[in-house]
Amino acid sequence: MKQQQLSTERLTIYRGHKTILEELGVVIQGGEVVALLGANGAGKSTLLSILSGDSESLGIDEKSTILLNDEDLYALSKEQLAKKRAVLPQSSSLSFELSVLDILEMGLYPFSMLSSRQQNDLIAKAIHLADVAQFRSKSYLQLSGGEKQRVQFARVMVQLLAMRSLSDETLYFLLDEPTASLDPKYQQFLLQKLHQLCEEDIGVLVILHDVNLAAFYCDRLLLLADQKILCCAEPKDALTEDNLQQLYGVNGRAIEHPFYPEKCLVVWC
Repeated sequence: MKQQQLSTERLTIYRGHKTILEELGVVIQGGEVVALLGANGAGKSTLLSILSGDSESLGIDEKSTILLNDEDLYALSKEQLAKKRAVLPQSSSLSFELSVLDILEMGLYPFSMLSSRQQNDLIAKAIHLADVAQFRSKSYLQLSGGEKQRVQFARVMVQLLAMRSLSDETLYFLLDEPTASLDPKYQQFLLQKLHQLCEEDIGVLVILHDVNLAAFYCDRLLLLADQKILCCAEPKDALTEDNLQQLYGVNGRAIEHPFYPEKCLVVWC
């Protein structure tokens, strides 16, 4: 039986002759949201790129293992990967005129086997789930940064819905700072949606800079410092004073959340 997880063993990454990440062991399983935390330049985006199947300009040590549901991730074609994992990058470089609907349809490019009716149904469902109906007929380039990010999230939702319609295996969603350009309402909205996706046997890895958003919404925190994994645990166990100091170089303390006692809240000293 296949082991349903996205995992690495002894993952070491090079850029030229420089070691970027060293001996990482990562496990992402369906039904959980894992936040990837670390200071600027810690290698978070590099790790997410490697796990998504994008190793351009990077070297992977020959002793490293990267498996997606027990298959060598780098033995899979781009089309195969697009049916097993979805990626929301930090930003889009789109510079030509397209409608929001055109953008959403991009989420269906690996799924030509679906009928037009099935494709339209998936787009309609993603528009509803991502709350972007008000942008549907607009030009993408005329949207604000936060609105563009919401549309990109909806595009990847289209892909995830199509993936799930064709497969019953564990799927994966990798996001690079998806809340950076969003206001508080839609930061919470997006992270709540990630938990809803987990109910469909989807494993989520999300890079966040806001420690308190991560502590509140994520099941585990993967802390990356000095090219290695410092800790991977539930928020209350991960966010110790020592770990916060090693992670960010500043003093912080996790206290009981004033409104949700089962959660923790980090205050910086």
